[in-house]
Amino acid sequence: MKQQKHDVRNNGTYKKQTNLSVGVELITPEKAENYLRFNKNNRSIKSSHVTFLSNQIKENLFLENGEAIIFDKLGDLKDGQHRLKAISINNKSFFIPVVRGVESKCMATYDTGKNRSAADVLKLNGFKYYGAIATFVQSIHKYSVKKSKSSRHGMSSRSNTLTNQQVLNYVEENYDWLLNIVSKVDSICVKMKPRVLSPSYISLITYIIGGENPKNEVYDFIKHLTGVIKLESSAPLYLYTKLYNSKINKEPLNNYWILGMALKAWNFYSDGNPAVKHFKFSVDQELPKIIKS
Repeated sequence: MKQQKHDVRNNGTYKKQTNLSVGVELITPEKAENYLRFNKNNRSIKSSHVTFLSNQIKENLFLENGEAIIFDKLGDLKDGQHRLKAISINNKSFFIPVVRGVESKCMATYDTGKNRSAADVLKLNGFKYYGAIATFVQSIHKYSVKKSKSSRHGMSSRSNTLTNQQVLNYVEENYDWLLNIVSKVDSICVKMKPRVLSPSYISLITYIIGGENPKNEVYDFIKHLTGVIKLESSAPLYLYTKLYNSKINKEPLNNYWILGMALKAWNFYSDGNPAVKHFKFSVDQELPKIIKS
């Protein structure tokens, strides 16, 4: 309903007049296509983001979250083009607020706030270690995508990242073992100086080696890998030295290489931790098969 153009007295003050109108509409593919005709002076549509939203629709992860589609006072579309495009190419409809009548130069004021992160969502839902767990879950997902040789270098792709809702769903189903790994890794990380690996990556290595319920031997290995325990001429110490030098010299190492080397170091460690002066792994190789603890 369009708001009346008059001053409203409130505690001795006057509210400003407005030309804005707000309504909730069922956006069908046909209506979305029609609204896109008014997309005249907007930023270019990013096909990758349309694909992302389209996949969300197909997987029933596109939620009616109250985010509005916005038109200015001239009738031009100002915000919502990617959602409209994704809806237009899928056979599903959604109830979405539609705001009309904003100033034509309003685009500069959009998206200036801080987007809510997966960690924020977990915190709001009462989970402990929300930041570490959110990152850990994203790392598990990216690892599962990277397993194929063709995608291992595409770690930062938007399609390889879970939405906040997907992270929340995963945590709700797997919270106990996620919390167990993250909390135990955190107790190791506080003793690691300097931090040669991020806690989330250490959690990922722990998970890959030991699964959802790693044995104590896996955590002992992590202590060796992070330099908390140092055994001369061992495979974990060899890799730790590489990580330490990379940290000190500010020369980042490839994460896939680190993972491959860590799995090789674990296999040596699990096989009696013999003296090892040198071993290697190439990013062109498949990850080593793990010797189970």
